[in-house]
Amino acid sequence: MNNNLLVIIPCAGIGNRFSSQVEKQHVSLGDLSVIETTLSNFMMFKPASKIVVVVKDPESFQKKISINLDERFSIISGGNSRSESVLNGIRSENIEKYDYVMTHDGVRPYIDLDSLEKIYTSILDSDYDCIFYGIKPKDSIKSLEEGSCKMVERGDFILVQTPQICESKKLEDALEGLISKGIYPTDESSAMEQCGFSINFIEGSQKNIKITYPEDLEKKDILIGNGFDLHRFCDGDSIVFGGVRFPFEFGIEAISDGDVILHSLADSILGALSEGDIGTAFPEDDPKSKDLDSRVIITYCLDLMKKRRYHLNNIDITVVSEIPKISPIRDQIIKSLSEIFSIDSRKIGLKGSTMEKIGIIGKEQALAVMTSVTLKR
Repeated sequence: MNNNLLVIIPCAGIGNRFSSQVEKQHVSLGDLSVIETTLSNFMMFKPASKIVVVVKDPESFQKKISINLDERFSIISGGNSRSESVLNGIRSENIEKYDYVMTHDGVRPYIDLDSLEKIYTSILDSDYDCIFYGIKPKDSIKSLEEGSCKMVERGDFILVQTPQICESKKLEDALEGLISKGIYPTDESSAMEQCGFSINFIEGSQKNIKITYPEDLEKKDILIGNGFDLHRFCDGDSIVFGGVRFPFEFGIEAISDGDVILHSLADSILGALSEGDIGTAFPEDDPKSKDLDSRVIITYCLDLMKKRRYHLNNIDITVVSEIPKISPIRDQIIKSLSEIFSIDSRKIGLKGSTMEKIGIIGKEQALAVMTSVTLKR
């Protein structure tokens, strides 16, 4: 097996429950529409050999999207049901070329790159014919029996999500066999199960919701993170501030290059993403951390943001020091940060404050930086 992967994104539904004049897949979700956000996630997913988007009207669909899809994408017409649309996607390709088929709802835009890579790796490492994402219910569940409600044990249930990944030929056989009998399964794991193939699930995410109702779009897409870093002065003749080295009467006591601004910003980003702090990714006792250029740390943070489909919305920095004074070097630092983070300089706030001669900072023995960032999906 060569592990070639076909991705099928069904997006041909009408969305009656959404109750909007605009099809839910084309509703704005910030800078991009719902479906554009989903497709952008898959553009970063390198294991995908081919990505087939199955829609109601390919010509109309292409007019409504503004992003440029890469050469792996094709857009085809769907069927009257999800299962028929997925089968159309399979039949649009020579399925013998692909070992696996991954399916994902076009209106689940909150999927991230880590989740795509995890489920792909999971099936490569397993003997199952199909693996899907699922989550355990948070709320109590009742069943309706002859007009009455009956409590059931929620631990016995799994809420099925996408993506799902199946061995390609087995999925094609399952869908063809069921549809020929007038059976239209609502998802691929159901088709595989009904045809006797082995399935398993891995824990999904509560964030990976399917846009079904207008209120689903109210999900917050702004993350906020705060950072703080303090370093003592030591013997030396320069400091690194925001990626720029300036002559100074002291050096910065640090294992790395001691760029207090970049360190604080890294912790802000990691905090916003709930990814720990710098020490988690770059331990102090790791020889590789010695004299480390702080821009390497920032590159690590930016890669995490990209995987999670976030970008920097704005940066706010407060340098707390008696020395050096910020105003003479402020413009150079902002210009450097703008280049490092690929962000408009007008979205960078940088100000200085003092400790009024109090403590080690007030006594000109150290400096500190506090930062805040907002990340936008």
